[in-house]
Amino acid sequence: MKRAVAIFLIIASLVALAHAADVPVKVGGATAGINTFDPQMVMANPGDNVVFTWQSGMHSVLESDAAKSCVKSAKPNAFSSGGAFAAPKTWTYNVPANATGKTWFYCGVPGHCEGGMYGTLVIGGTAAPGGGANGTAPGGAMPSMPATPSEGGAGAAPSAKSAASRNYNSFAAGVALSSMCLAAAYIL
Repeated sequence: MKRAVAIFLIIASLVALAHAADVPVKVGGATAGINTFDPQMVMANPGDNVVFTWQSGMHSVLESDAAKSCVKSAKPNAFSSGGAFAAPKTWTYNVPANATGKTWFYCGVPGHCEGGMYGTLVIGGTAAPGGGANGTAPGGAMPSMPATPSEGGAGAAPSAKSAASRNYNSFAAGVALSSMCLAAAYIL
């Protein structure tokens, strides 16, 4: 009996560590005519789900090959929301397990990207200095946090930090749970 409980606790600890986080991104603003991604800089880990939720207006999500680019990526497997949609709409991008570095995205509705509706996905949770969505680092960024974009509006920097905090807290909770399960399995 003790052996079965120990095996269960070990499996539970592995599941807790493997749990992917959902990273929320708002598409559009609270009212029509606000063309933004919030946050503009998104931090995720391989295996996480970036959940794009339309708030208002007609928008799409397309991968691009460079920061601030309004041109669809040339990669054959570039991600896309599959068209322009109006709220309410949710689309999820699963970050591939082998992904690293940065990728960029934008809204393909005419005029939206040119008006600043683009963003950066930092995979792995860190960004090199100068790696903000606008290509510059305003001041020094902490090593574990990317530089915050200066063009993201008043709410962009706190949202990016909030998303990073949620990812860190989710990971920390998983580590704590798995540690408790492994300790219980060891005691048994």
